[in-house]
Amino acid sequence: MTFVAEILASFTPQVLFGMFGGLVGGIYGINKKGYELKISSILLFTAIVAGSAVAEFLDKKFSLDYIFPIFLISIPAGSFSGYLMVALDIASPKLAKAAIDKAGKKAVDKL
Repeated sequence: MTFVAEILASFTPQVLFGMFGGLVGGIYGINKKGYELKISSILLFTAIVAGSAVAEFLDKKFSLDYIFPIFLISIPAGSFSGYLMVALDIASPKLAKAAIDKAGKKAVDKL
């Protein structure tokens, strides 16, 4: 099996709905704070990864193969990414600003 085929085979319907749930939760979490584009795109990517990780965990560990409950459980997992930046900003505003600038410049330049 080629590398591309292995990647495509890993996107099961459960993982795709987990990614969609993470995206919905991430949009909800980020929308409350009104971040700029570069940090919003990073946080949305983090939310999608968190949603797909939850879906993969539920599928492998608990054999949950129904896509709607996976979607619903992935929404809170994705929303935490928006609140993660708020927690970092409260703990250390300088560190949060430096992290945004450093990661944002690299991510946006590559896009």
